[in-house]
Amino acid sequence: MHRRESVRSMALVTIKDVSAYLTVKESTLYSWVHSGSIPFHRLNGLIRFDMEEIKAWVKTSRPVSTDSIGSLKKKGAAQEIDRIVRKSIDSAKGFGYNQSNGKPGQHDGLRKEV
Repeated sequence: MHRRESVRSMALVTIKDVSAYLTVKESTLYSWVHSGSIPFHRLNGLIRFDMEEIKAWVKTSRPVSTDSIGSLKKKGAAQEIDRIVRKSIDSAKGFGYNQSNGKPGQHDGLRKEV
């Protein structure tokens, strides 16, 4: 006698549905799918999600403390400030593009020989 296993029906949804459910951008979900960090199914090239798997995935995800969010914001702001300072220094030294210099390296090799 064969034992009957219960078959759970899958509620497959689109990336738009999961995006709304998780309140994240669709591009973020595509990134998660690409990295394999979120459970998904591929049907004839289409990406679909089982809502029960998504709910279980959310429950097993590690909560992030508000302290770590603040440090991420500070880290991001510091990196942005560093980028602006580097850009300003390069501009002052004549590296990079500006209207008076043109493109970097544009004048190399154009000097007259003495």
